[in-house]
Amino acid sequence: MGGMGFSSPLRYPGGKRKLSSYFSRLIIANRLDGGTYIEPYAGGAGLALALLFDDVVGNIVINDLNPSIYNFWKATIGETDELCELILDVPVSVEEWKRQKMVQHNPKASTIELALSTFFLNRVNRSGILDGGLIGGNKQNGAYKMD
Repeated sequence: MGGMGFSSPLRYPGGKRKLSSYFSRLIIANRLDGGTYIEPYAGGAGLALALLFDDVVGNIVINDLNPSIYNFWKATIGETDELCELILDVPVSVEEWKRQKMVQHNPKASTIELALSTFFLNRVNRSGILDGGLIGGNKQNGAYKMD
């Protein structure tokens, strides 16, 4: 038990992943193993994924109130290949960071556009916070750089 070293594709401050051993023991002690784990506030889904990949539960159902996070997971499951291609092709630059920030505030953004924007900003913003500042600053003169 404990997640086999798997981590979520998203960095998520305050994530529940560190509780996976406790939840595993709780689920097994109550003879609920093999069942379905439902997470209404998935975020990075680290806990749900650890329970699934450790075979503590047989299925997970994840959701999130934040449309960016919801659309990231929706595209991850439903448009996997397209999302992976976009991630591989997106340039890592301050200009792209600005463009991806605008996507977050575009009410007409598609699921895949929001998913890419969410992943990109999660990876290059401080602490993975979508509305956070860019790692290394806008001039990329900080100790750590966005790439």
